[in-house]
Amino acid sequence: MSTLYKKIFPSLLFIIGTGILWWHLQTIQEPLFFYREQQQIFLFDSAYIGSLLKQIGGLATVISQFLIQFFKVPLIGSLTTALIGGVSSWFFWLTLRKIHPASYLFPLAFLPILFQYLYLMKDSYHYEGLIAMLFWALALRVYSYAAGKVNWIYRTLIGGLLGIGLFYTMGSVAILFVLSCLLFDVLQKNERWYASFIPLLLLLVVGSLCVLGGSKPDYDYVFWMKDYVAYFIELEPFYGFSWQVALLIMPLFFLSRYLDHTKTYLKTLITVVLLTSSGIYYTQTALQHRNKDFYTLMQMFHYIDTERWDAIISSDDLNYKNYLHLNCLNLALSHKGCLLNDLFKYPQSGMQSLVSTYQAHLEESFLFSQIYYHIGITSLAYNFAFGTSVGITYGSPVMTKLLIKSHLIYGQYPAAEKFISLLEKTWAYQEWASAQRKFLYNDQAVENDPDLGTKRESLSSDKDLFANIIGLFDNLMIILKENPRNKAAQDYAIGTLLLSKDLPAIKTFVERFSGTEVLPTLPKPLQQAVISYAEHDPGYCRKYGVNDNVLSEFSIFKQRVLGLRHARRDVAAGIADYQPTFWYYLILSK
Repeated sequence: MSTLYKKIFPSLLFIIGTGILWWHLQTIQEPLFFYREQQQIFLFDSAYIGSLLKQIGGLATVISQFLIQFFKVPLIGSLTTALIGGVSSWFFWLTLRKIHPASYLFPLAFLPILFQYLYLMKDSYHYEGLIAMLFWALALRVYSYAAGKVNWIYRTLIGGLLGIGLFYTMGSVAILFVLSCLLFDVLQKNERWYASFIPLLLLLVVGSLCVLGGSKPDYDYVFWMKDYVAYFIELEPFYGFSWQVALLIMPLFFLSRYLDHTKTYLKTLITVVLLTSSGIYYTQTALQHRNKDFYTLMQMFHYIDTERWDAIISSDDLNYKNYLHLNCLNLALSHKGCLLNDLFKYPQSGMQSLVSTYQAHLEESFLFSQIYYHIGITSLAYNFAFGTSVGITYGSPVMTKLLIKSHLIYGQYPAAEKFISLLEKTWAYQEWASAQRKFLYNDQAVENDPDLGTKRESLSSDKDLFANIIGLFDNLMIILKENPRNKAAQDYAIGTLLLSKDLPAIKTFVERFSGTEVLPTLPKPLQQAVISYAEHDPGYCRKYGVNDNVLSEFSIFKQRVLGLRHARRDVAAGIADYQPTFWYYLILSK
């Protein structure tokens, strides 16, 4: 029974633990897996891969990018990450049981990886950190196995080679490896254990030379976790817990030998306590580190990329007080062709609900490029897409797609061809990129395309005009002058007027465009706006497209508001059923 327990129990815990981690990663971190996929372009190109491998830690980068490209597919990101963590923990356990086979302490082998998962909750932590931990655990397993088979000279040689090899392929995790080897030899009382200082000293020398030679910017990059964190992030003590816990667990297994005579039920209790406490700590810390609004935005970006507009509109996670969330919602409504009809069915807060104020964040650039492209301000869309691609070290596939379309719209075919050739070397975007070749050097094909043709027709004839200076509404007026059939530009122009509550501007717009291609009929919210500034002139309202039903609705609405005010009752509560109207927004929005 005891032998069966020792064989089955760790394997069972491994399967259960890995499964729980998959479920948790899927429910908590799925949007971030999608976002990571959008922050890199992995090319199946020998020159590109070779350039990465030449860098210190380059193999970790290649493996990370190769895996992350598949995160575009739902479930793959969480499953891959859970398996990497589970296998890493198993390798670590195989080393720990050589120190002492305390099966009931097996859950401790997961702790270093649990911290890695917490780090991954921030997009500023590189996936290379998790890959590095996998190879650390594998190298430590190889070293612990070899240590019992060879003499101290070969053991030291193996430790040195593995340490330097890890440094050049995986980065700074090598320092954790040589320290783990030293601690393992001390705890095992291996022959001439002090010889394990040689790999440590060798790594210190090599790492220092890399810093002095300019291969790495600072010692934090070769001897600490900075190698796996974005350069602009301050390295907090929290980022070191994964490595520190890994080193702490090894002496705990050594000390567990003094509990060998403890009864089985007590060991089982220890296992349950470890699992429970670790799970509670991880779950609570994960919730503390999870920025719900940010994760929702990442999910919206995935829906935008996959054109799942209904998923955005029906999402329960949207925060209507977050302008970027409202931008995503209104973009989805516009793509569905119901922006104006459904605009006030959702809480709106001024023009920023359509396009919020730019604050130079990467996420804003990604979103605004999509919005401006949709409404036909191609110059601004290109500007944001290019800036986003430059701001991300390894590029962005979605932004590259937008760059291709922008160049095609402008007829800049050599530039478009360059980016097409780039995406043709990817796994997920090769087919799409190849399909764009039919537009190269073919103006007729571009002009006949429903998307590209509309955008080309909307281009301003004034090539010296700076779209980012004159403002959104003025840009939209230029587009409508060039292409009055641009439905998206129509929607956003009218939406801008309504949300700004600028009644004189609405009056000017209606009188100028009523009955034209820009405004053949008045959407209902715009009819409500016309009544708001011309309520005493029904003839004027009818002349510019306000129907009698809307006039009657306004009369009832006005009487109710006057009655509520006369009775000194809460107006907002009394007209709650009018919330999907411009009148409600005009009176009660700030």
